Amino acid sequence: YHLKRFLIERQTLASLQYPFIARLLDGGQTDEGLPYLVMEYIDGVPITEYCNQNDLSIIQRLKLFRDACSAVQYAHQNLVVHRDLKPNNILITKDGEPKLLDFGIAKILSAEGERFETVTQRGAWNLTPEYASPEQIFGNTITTSSDVYSLGIVLYKLLTGHNPYKFQSVFHSDISKIITQSEPAKPSEIIFKT
Repeated sequence: YHLKRFLIERQTLASLQYPFIARLLDGGQTDEGLPYLVMEYIDGVPITEYCNQNDLSIIQRLKLFRDACSAVQYAHQNLVVHRDLKPNNILITKDGEPKLLDFGIAKILSAEGERFETVTQRGAWNLTPEYASPEQIFGNTITTSSDVYSLGIVLYKLLTGHNPYKFQSVFHSDISKIITQSEPAKPSEIIFKT
């Protein structure tokens, strides 16, 4: 069952041919029968780091972010929800192009409405809490809106230099409470404080 889902995921990822998405180059099985993927190597840095290192203006940051969003939109049009969008998964190359990578916990949606989860256990936290949507935190149904939420957090960090939430604990219950019950400061408030 898991192998079938992996093969479906590999085929779907192989079909994602877009300039701002790292390409799947190969896949197969080891001698022990374990499946593997070989992805294009991206020589780049996280989008936030790139923007800061190059002292990009707000307009330049927004243009890079827009290109990254186009990659996510393309994935969504091909029935793939990334589920782990964060600066480290949006690398900027030396040529200044974003590359979306790490579809390791992506969710494949079939055209028939059947959802294929990757080989992650339901209820397990296979996510990055700082960028996770409330439905991911609670283990609810994941849709494209989960990626949109995560992109909003990436944009917040791109524009302010800060994450909207501050975690004081690593416990799931504390993180869930902060994400679902606290109101982050408006980006303008963060910018004018610093």
